[in-house]
Amino acid sequence: MGGCFMADDTMRRVSVSYSQAYLLADMADKGVSVVWPAPRIGTFGAIYRHHGDAAYHEQSAAVGYGMNVASWLKAGVAACYMHVGTDDAYYEAQQWLGASAMLMAAVGSRVTVTVTAGSRPWAGVSPWRMHVQMAYRPLAKVLTIVELEKEERLRMRMGMEYDYRGTLFFRAGMATNPMTATFGIGVRMSRLTVDVGASVHRVLGVTPQTTLTLWL
Repeated sequence: MGGCFMADDTMRRVSVSYSQAYLLADMADKGVSVVWPAPRIGTFGAIYRHHGDAAYHEQSAAVGYGMNVASWLKAGVAACYMHVGTDDAYYEAQQWLGASAMLMAAVGSRVTVTVTAGSRPWAGVSPWRMHVQMAYRPLAKVLTIVELEKEERLRMRMGMEYDYRGTLFFRAGMATNPMTATFGIGVRMSRLTVDVGASVHRVLGVTPQTTLTLWL
């Protein structure tokens, strides 16, 4: 559950993220994403991600589009390209194309349910991914989220975020397969959000992560 849950699909934004994989030397995730709402048309998005170190390169790029189908329902589609390569001459570079679709329904004023399904042809064990998320706001300043994700294995995530005066966001949660704990804090200024967090694995250690978001 990296990154603050807070989001506003009516505002344009650019985010840059960095995550150090369990403090392993040079093994990290770097990413940049853009969300660009267009009035009466829908919301466009794009993301680029690099995973690896000096010798291993796993790169992916995705573009997506979402729109309001009804006052309580949103729908979206996305396409993803992935390239995997290495400096080792014994291995050939590989590349794949994937796609996904999403539905988000509002159940009353406090609950939203999001279902995402897509193809992952780069995963030899399970080329399909299913993700279900339920977000519930019991109080105006408290947001809780439960997620179920099926890739190679079924994974569950649970988290809670507290909004302090619209400028500080405190977050904590946990996930299974593998069992990890997550925590973080976000600071939102007029045009900039700084989010710092980490996930903790009892054997592998800590994965720190940082996200900077510029609201346009």
